[in-house]
Amino acid sequence: MSLKNFFTGKTAVRFWLNIVLMVLVIIAVPLVTFYMLDTFTRHGEKIEVPSVSGMPFGEAEKVLKERGLVAAVADSVYDKNAEFGSVIEQLPEAGYEVKGGRVVYLTVAMKEAPMIKLPDVVSLGSLREAVSILQALGFKLTSHEEVEDKPKDLVLGVKLGNREVQVGEMLPRDNTLTLMVGAGEKDSVAVDTFLTDFLIDEAMISEEVESEFDNDIEIEL
Repeated sequence: MSLKNFFTGKTAVRFWLNIVLMVLVIIAVPLVTFYMLDTFTRHGEKIEVPSVSGMPFGEAEKVLKERGLVAAVADSVYDKNAEFGSVIEQLPEAGYEVKGGRVVYLTVAMKEAPMIKLPDVVSLGSLREAVSILQALGFKLTSHEEVEDKPKDLVLGVKLGNREVQVGEMLPRDNTLTLMVGAGEKDSVAVDTFLTDFLIDEAMISEEVESEFDNDIEIEL
């Protein structure tokens, strides 16, 4: 077949038709691809995040789903003023514009306050440190109960109401505690006196233990 015959007649028609189809495919494929990406990613579409604070989680989830958003529990905290299971916080906040399918993270209210182990704040001695530690754990503090004849601001114990609580005791975090602190002079003499009394008490206990131990040995002999 000559080159002239290739570009004339039916052969030429088929050739040019194939060329046109190839060009159309080359143009159409990117256009269709970009269109599909735009559709699935909802390019340019913005959704305003609704306010779901105060709603039960189930209702909040439904409201967000209707807007094309996804609800997810990020955290749970105790709030005595909030109903159990209700939304306390949301992120993003209400009013923000986001893409469809965006996850909205919710903080919901716990049923009861978490239990916290009371730390040993007495051994610290420092009132400032004791207050900082207890408040960091979430406890509320009343006015301090002052104890006379003890070094000023020396932590002597912790009370819950009228009851003195012990180190390691489990307490609801929303409880209000009272620190028992010294109200005497704040100087080295007072501190030394307190420490001396403490050491004397420890020494007497040690002597009693040793005496009982010696008596037991004599009886056995």
